[in-house]
Amino acid sequence: MTDKLRRLTRYKEILSLLGKYGFGYLIEEVGLSQLLSFKDRIKADFEKENTQEMGVRIRGLLEELGPTFIKLGQLLSIRSDLLPDDVIKELETLQDNVPPVPIDEIKKKLTQELGKPPEETFYSFNEDYVAAASIGQVHEAVLWTGEKVMVKIQRPGIRKNVHTDLEILQDLSRLLEQNYDWAEQYNVTEITKELSDSIRKELDYLEEARNTETIAFQFEDNEKIKVPEIFWDYTTSYILTMEKIDGIKITDVKLKVEDKEKRREIADLLVQSFITQILREGFFHGDPHPGNMLYIEDSAQLAYIDFGQVGRLSGRMRYNTASMMIGLIREDTGMIVKALYRLSDVPSDVDEKKFFDDVDRISKTVSRVPLGEMDLGMTVKDLLSTAQEHRIIVPTELTMLGKTLITVEGIISGIDPELNLIQLARPYAEELVMERYNPINIGKRLFKDAEEISETITKLPGRVDEVLEQAADGELKLKISLSQIDSIFNKIDRISNQVSFSLTLLAFSIVVLGLIIGAAFGTNTLLTSIHALEIGFAVAFLMFLWIIYSILRSGRF
Repeated sequence: MTDKLRRLTRYKEILSLLGKYGFGYLIEEVGLSQLLSFKDRIKADFEKENTQEMGVRIRGLLEELGPTFIKLGQLLSIRSDLLPDDVIKELETLQDNVPPVPIDEIKKKLTQELGKPPEETFYSFNEDYVAAASIGQVHEAVLWTGEKVMVKIQRPGIRKNVHTDLEILQDLSRLLEQNYDWAEQYNVTEITKELSDSIRKELDYLEEARNTETIAFQFEDNEKIKVPEIFWDYTTSYILTMEKIDGIKITDVKLKVEDKEKRREIADLLVQSFITQILREGFFHGDPHPGNMLYIEDSAQLAYIDFGQVGRLSGRMRYNTASMMIGLIREDTGMIVKALYRLSDVPSDVDEKKFFDDVDRISKTVSRVPLGEMDLGMTVKDLLSTAQEHRIIVPTELTMLGKTLITVEGIISGIDPELNLIQLARPYAEELVMERYNPINIGKRLFKDAEEISETITKLPGRVDEVLEQAADGELKLKISLSQIDSIFNKIDRISNQVSFSLTLLAFSIVVLGLIIGAAFGTNTLLTSIHALEIGFAVAFLMFLWIIYSILRSGRF
């Protein structure tokens, strides 16, 4: 009962804030206005004419709604295929305006999770926080073995609140799909589920710890890349303890490193590390903002921290993503389109010619720009937006990749305006192409494809038997898309109207025939004396005219 009351209270709070920021019409149209108090309804009515910029209002709304919605906005900021640029820019500025957790609560949580108070667990524990975000708070500490560490403690009670908000978000997404065609077209329910899963993973610090070790394993042979060590004895689902890394923000390299050649090496290292993560390993940093990348001057190392968000690309996705990149560089529209088709969920009624022409337009634009000035991240973003316009659903990993490329390009430009991502990536891209067309690798791909085809062929007879058995037993289910249902109902209406017309015409003919027979063989009965046949004819004729009028008016005849 307590959970239900908390959920209802949160529902009212969310709906009230929607009205405050000028989105009251959504509340009414999805049928939730009854949950608002009279005062909030009046307030929502006044806010209907809010003329503030949409992006500013959405950002303000999400910040006031709290941690869950701030995280939601941060995740949506990578979905340039879904939202306009001005909204994306505002979402990118979302801030965790939250007060710090009192130190007594932090110590209580540490004791609860690690079994001992921080005074016994650590040689020293700094009670002054380093950072206070919406989900966790970070403190510095020193282990008894002498290692300096950063300890991230999850806010007490935050997990339950986030789960409540995510359940409400799922409800609202379903209501949106029921009331708006655009919500159904963009598959809002599925997107919400995907974002919710990502937020739930971010709440589990063990997941972040595993992500950190996976990235570290990718660069175990590269001394130039540094990833913090995880101290598992001091890590739980709610506590994350990792090595402290001292370095300068990657955006400060231009100010702190005077040697131009040294800056180029740093930029080259950045590109090399992301190509390794994205196209070789298929596991990459999903939130590479400047605060998560450091440069260690003493050892000339590039360090990555904070792996709450990561992107994953399967072997096939890596192959097709590389194909898309190669297609862009070579101005091969066919290669780009095929790669996008293989990467995405393509509707059966997509206009292939128009989509090819739109992609070709982007490809031709790229070819007119000097290679050193080409903006790869923005070009990928344009491709994904074009795919979305054609109702082609691209995977989140691909949009995350586009966002990552844009961020990396911005950082490279900040390090040295003369440098460019394509210039730096070209040697690695050529190496990938050589690997792709290596006869041994081609043979491996052909063998793998043949293996998958043979497996499909092996399963085919069994599946055919299963379908035939279902058909014989009358259990065969037929899936029909919503766009097809309207067409089917129209056809059913037409058939039923035609049948009604035929039956009405037949009935009227019988009445007329009865009148003719009555006139020929009429007798002096009670019915004859009150003109029953004439009255019946008049009623039947009027009903006939009404039915014909109704059928013709429906436009389905």
